[in-house]
Amino acid sequence: MGYLKNRAAVLQYQNISEDKTNFLDTWIHCKCFEEQLDYFSRNNIPIIPLCDVDAYIRGSLHVEKQSFSLTFDTGFIELYTLCYPLLKKYGYPATFFIRPDTVGKTKRINGREVSYMNWDQIRELAKGGMTIGMYGCKGQWLSKTSLEEVKNEIIESKALFKSELERPFIYYGVREGNPTVEMVDLFKEEGIKTVFCQAPTRRRTLSYAVGRIQIDDNDLNILLIKTRRSYIFMKDSRYWDFGRKCKFDRVIHFVSNTFNRMKGKEIY
Repeated sequence: MGYLKNRAAVLQYQNISEDKTNFLDTWIHCKCFEEQLDYFSRNNIPIIPLCDVDAYIRGSLHVEKQSFSLTFDTGFIELYTLCYPLLKKYGYPATFFIRPDTVGKTKRINGREVSYMNWDQIRELAKGGMTIGMYGCKGQWLSKTSLEEVKNEIIESKALFKSELERPFIYYGVREGNPTVEMVDLFKEEGIKTVFCQAPTRRRTLSYAVGRIQIDDNDLNILLIKTRRSYIFMKDSRYWDFGRKCKFDRVIHFVSNTFNRMKGKEIY
């Protein structure tokens, strides 16, 4: 869902953690995350800010080689305590999509207690050069959220962002789902430039939505596959649904895990 071009792709992370006992399926262990950043650095893979991806897609920026932008959803506390220091270490920009109704709070997700960044921490990210966007629909699918709910949430959040960060948000991230024509009109009226959802992206009904590739594996081999241009091309093609039905992803994970065990590499 959304719109993805091969040369500048957006990676979608949920959270970074070091606690194996309190670990959700879509989270990345901090050691594995640093291994990914180190891979990007050693191989001179450009990590660019989200505004450059936006400009590239709109045709106002030329990108010489395969580049990636890093985005992190929801605003878990570990994104400040673990992720942000690693981004600074490698000098990489990133975008954090903040869910306004959870800022500074602690909640239970799937029986596990999780905490979220407060506004002081979010302000520090912004001062450190990170882009702050809004994570919408309270973590639900955009396509399953009514236009009225989206509108009310945006209006409330705009006032909150202006009060806490002294700047508006222009990027809007969602868990999944493509905006309707009416939603696009709303986003434009409210000054939102682009909506970032999740791939697959072959339903190119609206170029206003940009698909992202979810990175939820601790296995570097899987990252290498997901960042290859052939994989990005497949994500954007009609063959992707066929591959999912045949469970190719499970086969890839099995082969990679077997390879890692043979090498004696720790599996998280």
